[in-house]
Amino acid sequence: MNRRQFISHAALALVAGNLIACIDEKKIKLKKNMVIGCFGDSITYAGGHGYVEMLQAKFDKERPDLNLRFLNFGKSSETVTGLTEEDHPGPRPYLFERLDDILADNKLDLALFCYGINCGIYGKPSEKLFKSFKIGVYSFLEKLRQKDIGAILLTPPPLALDAAPLSHLSDAIPYGYKNPYPKYETEVLLKFKEIILAMQHPVSKLEIDVHTPLLEKQQTCYDKDPIHPNQIGHQLIANTIFSSLSF
Repeated sequence: MNRRQFISHAALALVAGNLIACIDEKKIKLKKNMVIGCFGDSITYAGGHGYVEMLQAKFDKERPDLNLRFLNFGKSSETVTGLTEEDHPGPRPYLFERLDDILADNKLDLALFCYGINCGIYGKPSEKLFKSFKIGVYSFLEKLRQKDIGAILLTPPPLALDAAPLSHLSDAIPYGYKNPYPKYETEVLLKFKEIILAMQHPVSKLEIDVHTPLLEKQQTCYDKDPIHPNQIGHQLIANTIFSSLSF
């Protein structure tokens, strides 16, 4: 199924999700021996040394009795909107081109979702863009529903331009990861954050805001790169997730 066909089908899932949203009260409790798949872009991938691995280490230390296993399925540059900016080196990876295979090959009890910063391709806001992101999130949740897998949704991390400003931003050339729209943080990512926190779907058991603490502490959580948190930032994400869970 190509991207256009999938998005068309996903729009139907969006409607269905709205209709069934209030059936179950959202709740989640971690159980022993759970396998948790972590889906996201390069911030999740982090070369195997980011918040996913820190979360594993934290549970191994503080709750070894749970014997949880976190699997990192992060992929650099990936989106759930299927969009790519003009100056990107080739099409951005699209989660739904690999998600079915991952779910078929791995028996997951729970999925952790962290997308958004790439999904608006660093451009201006639009209702079409916000609808594409919402459909992407719902489509992910519908795929999980077919496998009876619960989800934890993370808000997208911020674009920390105050801590790591980019020089030579210009309206004269296309917006992209090298030249983001100056208000991408306030006009796009904050809206994506609202979409995640307002999510209504029975598969989504918990929504966690990692955007706000990262933004509030961006001077220590980012170095010269406004997109990718440093190790302090990754630890903050891991700690925020850990403190939000019930076990």
